[in-house]
Amino acid sequence: MSTPAEKPERVVDDRNLREHYLRALIDNIPFLVWLKDENGRLVAVNRPFAESCGYTSGAQIEGLSDFDIWPADLAEAYRADDQAVLTSGRSRIVEEPLERDGDRVWYETYKSPVSVNGRVIGTVGFSRDVTPRREAIAELRSSEERLRLAKTSSNLGIFDHDIVSDKIIWDERMREIWGVGPDEPVSYATFMDGVHPDDRAATQATVRKAMNPGGSGEYCVEYRAINRIDGKVRHVAVNGQVFFEAGQAVRLVGTLRDISAQVHLSRELRERRSEMELLVKRQVAAQTAAAIAHELNQPLASISVYSEAALRMLRDSTKNPDPAKLQRALEGAVEQAQRAGRTLHELLDFLHKGEAVSELVDLNEVVCEALTIATENGYGGFRLLLELEPDLPPVRANRLQLQKILVNLLHNSVDAMRGAEVPAETLTITVQTLTGQDMAQVTVQDNGPGLGAETAVRIFEPFFTTKPEGVGLGLAISRALVEAHGGQLWIEPKTGPGATFHFTWPFAS
Repeated sequence: MSTPAEKPERVVDDRNLREHYLRALIDNIPFLVWLKDENGRLVAVNRPFAESCGYTSGAQIEGLSDFDIWPADLAEAYRADDQAVLTSGRSRIVEEPLERDGDRVWYETYKSPVSVNGRVIGTVGFSRDVTPRREAIAELRSSEERLRLAKTSSNLGIFDHDIVSDKIIWDERMREIWGVGPDEPVSYATFMDGVHPDDRAATQATVRKAMNPGGSGEYCVEYRAINRIDGKVRHVAVNGQVFFEAGQAVRLVGTLRDISAQVHLSRELRERRSEMELLVKRQVAAQTAAAIAHELNQPLASISVYSEAALRMLRDSTKNPDPAKLQRALEGAVEQAQRAGRTLHELLDFLHKGEAVSELVDLNEVVCEALTIATENGYGGFRLLLELEPDLPPVRANRLQLQKILVNLLHNSVDAMRGAEVPAETLTITVQTLTGQDMAQVTVQDNGPGLGAETAVRIFEPFFTTKPEGVGLGLAISRALVEAHGGQLWIEPKTGPGATFHFTWPFAS
């Protein structure tokens, strides 16, 4: 039990201990803490504040003013803030700079008045370093500005679909293309209503593929969008990415770009290129026909003369025909006919010079090459159903000639579908082994208007064409090339829409 003489000493020790704890607490606060009197002189500071001023302890800085520590411009600003707190008696939160190692850093400062008996006698403050936050905000604003400039220059629209909550966010460009108001809520149905009816199935298939957890989540598609206000149709290209959590699609974000101008320009270029190709083909056909006519004119004239002589001798009823003269006339006709045939073969060999080299060819590869060529020639844009038999034996052919046959069939099908303005142009190409034979069969089928019975009969005749500006040699030459390699080319007789062409090609022995 303590004596009365010991009690004051214990009280002093307890007070010193509390002050020590309080000082340790303040010094370890990760903020700058200080107390100033009404004249702006520091009464007490914590260690972080002293260190920010270049001192090692608070005792070294107590009694100094801001003008003793900081540059004049900063000291003036601090004094003005303190005076505002002293005058108003209200707290303030400000962001203000400090000098540290020659660099200016920014602090968020809370300043509050200190009152005794209703009289303001000073200020207390707390500051924290917000330089990283300011730099991050500045970088964010810079990034947002760069993004805004990129959007403006590239005319991009941005969308964000929270799949879990089914919340969709569109920027102003997306809403402009769809004809949706700035405050109008957007749903998946809103999106699909704006997609052209002929493109909806393909667009939905692309979305389902992107949301498959087994894939990469990439979402890339082109389709037509219809503005519901003015009905304007735009061609758009979309690129996006689906994000997954625990094997489930949770978010789809991406950009949309209006490519209508590029599509229209490409269409014009295709049309001009097609016109140029048609002109070249006509010139080639005219030159070929002229060459054939020139080379065959003389033997045909001789055949005509010999044949007329033989007919006159046979028709002369007044006397019996001289067998020797009749024989010479017929032999002359036969000889000139054979000469015409040799001339024709020599001319065709000359025209195909450099293309007759045969090699072992993968028929599936040639089909893919022909599709690429047709697309580059402006005959793309159709929906393709490709059925290629795997591990198909090679065929022996000239690759270029085989490509020409396939490209000609593809061009004819696309022209027919475009001419009939088919809503969803579809081509089906099948390559398979012909049952019971050592041959491959290739089938090209479209969903165009088809061919009438009379047209189907004449479709392979030279210079017969169903196109307003066609030459009429493509199918005739294609059939000749196929038959020269031991195959056949024919059209499947059918009524109703769509045309189906088949050709066979022997496998290499």
